[in-house]
Amino acid sequence: MLSGRLAGLITKEFAQFLRDPVMLFVVIFLYTAELVMCTMALGFDVQHLKLAVVDHDRSAVSRALIEELTTGDNFVLADQFTSLREAEDRLRRGALDVVVEIPPRMGARLAAGRPASFGVVVDGSNGNVAARARAYVIEQSARFVESRRPAGDRRAAVRPEVRVWYNPDLTNTRFMALSMLAQAGLMLGVVLPAAAIVREKQEGTIEQLRVTPIRAHELFIAKITPTLVICTGAVFPALVIMTLMGVPMRGDVFILLGLTVVYLLSAVSLGTFVGAITQTLQQAMLVGFFGLFPLLFLSGSIAPIESMPPWLQTASLASPQRHYVEIVSGLFLKGAGLAELWRQA
Repeated sequence: MLSGRLAGLITKEFAQFLRDPVMLFVVIFLYTAELVMCTMALGFDVQHLKLAVVDHDRSAVSRALIEELTTGDNFVLADQFTSLREAEDRLRRGALDVVVEIPPRMGARLAAGRPASFGVVVDGSNGNVAARARAYVIEQSARFVESRRPAGDRRAAVRPEVRVWYNPDLTNTRFMALSMLAQAGLMLGVVLPAAAIVREKQEGTIEQLRVTPIRAHELFIAKITPTLVICTGAVFPALVIMTLMGVPMRGDVFILLGLTVVYLLSAVSLGTFVGAITQTLQQAMLVGFFGLFPLLFLSGSIAPIESMPPWLQTASLASPQRHYVEIVSGLFLKGAGLAELWRQA
């Protein structure tokens, strides 16, 4: 049996916990909404990849091939172009995952019993997605061939010639290194301002600041400036590490620094909010990290965004890390400029 003293202490702890709306919300959220979101976000079956077609043949065979590639959930036909250069430009901007180019007279070659091939360009900036896309194209092309030729006929065949841009060996090291760069900025951008504000509360100096002529926006700027300067400056040693890891910088460093500041501003705004609603450092750390997990899972760093349900893909637009990962992937792997990256900013 519990002693009266111990029972009283336990009752007091329960009462304190139940009177703390922040901690109560964190517990309920972790066991409900976050459980659902993270479970659904961590699927690895890549679907609905954006595919564009450049059809120079315009025959019944080429139309059947396009229909075969876009049947099912693997690909969606995002657009059709008359120029390969225009399609590749869209791929470079990140608007497409795969470009298929069907050459002239492909249908005539197959009708004459001669083999034919068509070109495929895959965005390899995310190695996992690119590997799946290449496998899907090869698999569905083989199914197309088998469905059209008579049994036992091995003469006529159509073969995809796949080129993977930006990551021809399909390793995931480059993408993960860039994802960790984005994750470091988000974590520090949230934790450092939140800790600074809560520290003022715990030491009682926040009350002293309120009676001074300092205005709220001045205090806000003072709290976020060190984080912005430190985390932006940390990009330079990160550039060295990236180069040593085989991820050289192909874009403009000044664009990287400018868009990093924009990214960090979103992170420190979240950190300031966390510091404003919490009273202790323990609360700030718990709320900060519980808020970071959904942003991480929805960023595409762990599981491809293409594998998420449509409503989660829409929700992922609220994750600053998703946009920053696309920015650094464009700068490091593609050598993209501001014209291609401004939408992510």
